[in-house]
Amino acid sequence: MGMPPICDEAESKLPPATKLRGKLGRYLLERYPVWPIVDHLARKAVPRHRHSMWYAMGGIALFLLTVQIVTGVLLMVYYRPAQPWGSVQRIVMEVPFGNLIRGIHHWSANLLVLALFVHLFSTLLMKAYRRPREFTWLTGLGLMGLMLAFGFSGYLLPWEELSFFATRVGVSEIEKAPVVGSWLAGLARGGDDVTIDTIGRFYLLHVTVLPLALLGLLGLHLVMIQIQGVSEPDFFAALPPERKRYDKFFGEFLLAEIPIWLLLGTLVVLLSVLWPRELAPEADPTASAPEGIKPEWYFLSQFQLLKLFPGRFEAIGMILLTLIPVGAVLVPFVDRAIPSDARGRLVHWLAVLALAGLVFFTVWGWLS
Repeated sequence: MGMPPICDEAESKLPPATKLRGKLGRYLLERYPVWPIVDHLARKAVPRHRHSMWYAMGGIALFLLTVQIVTGVLLMVYYRPAQPWGSVQRIVMEVPFGNLIRGIHHWSANLLVLALFVHLFSTLLMKAYRRPREFTWLTGLGLMGLMLAFGFSGYLLPWEELSFFATRVGVSEIEKAPVVGSWLAGLARGGDDVTIDTIGRFYLLHVTVLPLALLGLLGLHLVMIQIQGVSEPDFFAALPPERKRYDKFFGEFLLAEIPIWLLLGTLVVLLSVLWPRELAPEADPTASAPEGIKPEWYFLSQFQLLKLFPGRFEAIGMILLTLIPVGAVLVPFVDRAIPSDARGRLVHWLAVLALAGLVFFTVWGWLS
């Protein structure tokens, strides 16, 4: 059923945020009843309290993701899966600003993963996973997993010596996972070992499969956030209404985030100029693996944990690694079952313990 035309009297009764003046506004409102959506967004508010800075992490992650998409598309113009190392060498040596774009892609990817880790733990510590936001938490975990998959699949694409052997080690660890490990490893490699043919699979995963999954999951995540609004921590929710302060999202809060994005963009460019992503020697599958092969920093904690369970004890390490994401998924539902007087303290200290363990094993893996 179509909407009735918008007359002056009808328009005057619309919420202030949705009054679209002029011929274009009338044209749109007569055809698309969008004013409830626009008004909802205009009325969105963000609680103002001593931990409000953590609300900015989602926007920071979105900004860095945008940088990833733009630079990734630019790199795709010149990258060739059939000649991975040679095409990257051309990007670095011949394409104008190619090495800078590659550096921005590299550094923004690392900062994106860091921002997501901070966002994840701040959400956990502020109890923003609680009802009615259980599924928002689950989609957030899914996005974290997708970003790690982006990092793993993209690492091999330059076909460098270090990335080749690190990927070979990583896939071999996946193969040790119970039940589906061998199947997943074979699907990733396309054979018994990582070869030049594996590039095609990783490239397809990196530029098609994962982006499509990201589009759906990120869209769902953002819709949930818009519908439910920004969560309020317990201490803020307990305040009387007259003491609560809010910032309009499309006003004070967003305007405060824009300078952060500009500073972050400047930082990414500076890192790319001062510490460019050098092109390492081309991978040679017939050569021996160099000593000290390690994954990217965001996989170091898992890598170091597995080293504690050598030989026949490897299955124990894989089970422990599997329990970590399973535990994260169950957090909102286990939290609900804990008595209210102990709930906050228990989850808080479990989050602190998990964060300390992540940092400890990452640093240990970096130094070892």
